[in-house]
Amino acid sequence: LIPPLPSTTDPAARHPSWKWLVCGLLLCASTINYMDRVTLSTIATRITAHFGLSQEQYGNIEFGFGWAFAAGSLLFGLVVDRLPVRWVYPAVLSLWSTVAFVTAYASSYHELLLCRVMLGLFEGGHWPCAIKTTRALLTPEKRSFGNSMAQSGTSIGAIVTPLVLWALLTPQPDSWRGAFQVIAATGLVWVIAWFVLVRRAEGL
Repeated sequence: LIPPLPSTTDPAARHPSWKWLVCGLLLCASTINYMDRVTLSTIATRITAHFGLSQEQYGNIEFGFGWAFAAGSLLFGLVVDRLPVRWVYPAVLSLWSTVAFVTAYASSYHELLLCRVMLGLFEGGHWPCAIKTTRALLTPEKRSFGNSMAQSGTSIGAIVTPLVLWALLTPQPDSWRGAFQVIAATGLVWVIAWFVLVRRAEGL
């Protein structure tokens, strides 16, 4: 059992297990980030057939996501240097989860392209927020392990996503829409857990 947290707003004065619970949330955020990212590529054949995409159009979608992710990483790196990460992180995750959810309603190539570009932009905020969180919570000698916890979520996402999609997809051609929605909804659960853990925590 985890001992009750002291009634303090200072992370340094909380029970040590609290910091690792937050690092566990970073792992989950990385998993969600990667799941939302690779859902499209995992079922690319079905998506391509549904929208009648050419190879060039599908390439444009992946290209747009990649550049948007790079831009988002730079943008949110600047933002989180100036604003509290406890607000920026849930905002970024809520935004990319919302875009991932809305992707289920895309009805054309251009709408799908726009959704993926916006997803890349907001997902780019994950790593700046995760890194700032570990720096705020952990001492230098423990920081590498905290960052490795966050990083491991990407591999978990790559492993879990095909299994989740296998369970959610049906022979119906448009069942991919529901799969996008279910995976995206996990981000909102994360946001609730984040606020429960970091409420009134100074330094974040």
